[in-house]
Parts: sequence; structure tokens; C-alpha cells
Amino acid sequence: MSADKNLLAGFEIRFVKDGRGADGIWRRLARFQETERMTARVMAEREISRSHKENVRKQMGQLAFSLAQAREYFQSAESGGPATRALMAYYGLIALANAEVLWSGDGTCSFDRRDARYNCHGLELMRDADVCNFGVRPDANATGMTGLFGLWRQFATHIPNYSKQTFRYPEGGARNTYNATSEVVALKRIPYQQTPVTLLDCLRHIPAMIPALDAYGEDTKLCRGSIEEEITLDEKESATAVTRIYIMHHVTEMALDDVGSKFRISPRSVPEFSFKRVGSGLAVTWKAAFPVPSEFSLPEIFGNSRDELYFIGDGDHLNEFGYYYYALYIAGMITRYFPHVWIKEFRSNSKASTLIDELVDNALSRVPLLTASALDKLIFLYD
Repeated sequence: MSADKNLLAGFEIRFVKDGRGADGIWRRLARFQETERMTARVMAEREISRSHKENVRKQMGQLAFSLAQAREYFQSAESGGPATRALMAYYGLIALANAEVLWSGDGTCSFDRRDARYNCHGLELMRDADVCNFGVRPDANATGMTGLFGLWRQFATHIPNYSKQTFRYPEGGARNTYNATSEVVALKRIPYQQTPVTLLDCLRHIPAMIPALDAYGEDTKLCRGSIEEEITLDEKESATAVTRIYIMHHVTEMALDDVGSKFRISPRSVPEFSFKRVGSGLAVTWKAAFPVPSEFSLPEIFGNSRDELYFIGDGDHLNEFGYYYYALYIAGMITRYFPHVWIKEFRSNSKASTLIDELVDNALSRVPLLTASALDKLIFLYD
């Protein structure tokens, strides 16, 4: 992710209450089920000719259906038992993936015009004796990735880095706000991992799973941290100095090395940076050298709250929604096609069954929020 560009693609920050977030997010998604309104919006924003209005209306109708289908699947997962809830959550997620494709794609992405190579899951399940080591990898051929997963990944992006910004005025006053501070990176720009990703690896990349992993002595592959920025303004409110601090807290050496490798600084910009170990963490400070543009790249992030985010290392070939996609696919396919394995797991209250139950609980509230973020180009943070 380049830090010297401001290609924010319209992303803004919105705060949501953790306890009431799910209902509020579904109400926000319901706006995309207003077919006529969304048809007018798409045609205006993308400057589409009126001759294509019926095709746009058709696709917005398919979007509305996908969102309704997702809500019903998620309601089934919420009320269901261990025999079905992971599978229902997966079906709800792929309905939301379809919604993202229908919103972001052109007419060739509609259900009735979609290329046949996308009419499958686009994922391959890899078996193992240990359920936590069941894996998944994307299907691909000479033309690229296939299935709905491959189509979704064409449009999926990371959210930009965001920071708490303090603006300091020449008369002595200050103002605090939160803003995006980097470009938006499309997943298709990052080579996908061709080797299988295990269920446990997926869970290690999902922020909400960290407490459950801790209970089993499993380390996350994310670095918890924050970004803070101080901007000094002149009388014309132009920036005269910018200092940004990337803080990573209490991280394992493996995660720190993984994420640290994503700080890539050109020789010219090295003097602008300083690095300091703080206990088991790390603070990276950047002081902009005006007017010379800086040249460096940064780790991608998963959002969480006002003052907490998660830095990603080599797992950045997927965003947070993508890791839920992989994890729920594995869990859902186990319950669907390997019931003898799943019966043994949930009857013994095994580590895998407990983690999958936690995964589904988190997905029911988090995945719709991630979809709303993608559709509205907003970063939703817990207040």
C-alpha cells in the first residue's frame, strides 16, 4: 500500500455501537433493496445511457434478492443448531458476495449474463485428519480464478489505513478527527496464495477470533495496533509538518517479522523513519519531508475501533471478508459432506467445534458490516 498517494476512492469513517451494530447494518443494507432508487443512483454515478435502464433495474433487483436471501440464511444460522448453522452462515456470506459483485460489476456480472465459469463455488476443500487443518484453495484455470469466489475477488478491496489525526493551528488550538490515510488496494493486485489455507490459519486472520484462539493457546497472525498522526497547519490551513506513528502492541516475534516485512521504504525516504521497540511491540515514526514526496509502502489493515486496528503480513491476499469466506466454506462443507467427522467433533465439544461455533457467532454480525463497508465505501468502526 503506497503511503504517499491519497487515492482514497471516497472512503469515509462511520462509528457504530458494538451491541446494536448488526440491526443497524441490516437497516443500512436494506437501502440497497430499494430497486428504483438504486437504479437511478447507479445510472447517475456511472453515467449510463437511459437505453440501458431496464438492464440496470434488473441487476438492482438481483441485488435486492441477494440481500434478502443473505438475511434469511443468517437468521437460519442464528436460530439453528450445530448440524446446520455453519452451512447456513456460508450460504448467507456467498449471497452477500453476490451482492458486492452485482453492485460493483457491469451487466456481464448479472445472474443471467454471468460467464459459466463463475457458476460454482470456485473453491476446493482439502481434507486432513485434524478438522483445524482442513484447508481451502481457489480453483483456477488458464483464464484465472473461477467460481463466485474468483468473481468476487475481482472487485474486492482492502480498506485504507486510517488514523486519529490531530490538526494543530498556528494560534494554538487543535482539532481531532479520524480519516483514511492511504490508497485503497484491490485484492486482484496481490498474488493469491495457491497452497491451501487451513481453517486454523483463517481464524488466525480474523480479529474477532483472537479471544477464542487465546483460550486454546493459539497465536493470531495479526498485529494489534493503531495509527496516530499530527499535522501542523499554517495561517492558510496548509500542512507544514506531518508526523505519523504506527504502533504495534504485544505481538509475537513471528507476527512482528511478518508484518514488519511489509514496511518497504525507498533509500531516499529512509531518513524520514525511525523505529523503536516498546516492550513486546514496535513504534514506527514517519516525519514527512516537505516538499519532496515520500516513497514507501505499508502493511494492509483490518479495522476494529477508534483506537485499535490490526496490521496484516503475508496474509494480505485476502481482506477480512475473504477470511470469513474461506473459514465458513471449510466449516460449511465439513458439516454438509463429512457429517461423520462433524458429529464426532460437536459431540465431544472439541477445539474445532468450539472455534467454529465462535466463528459463526462472529460472522453473523461482522460479515454484513463488511459488506455494507464495501457497498457504501465506508470504514465502519466500533465506538
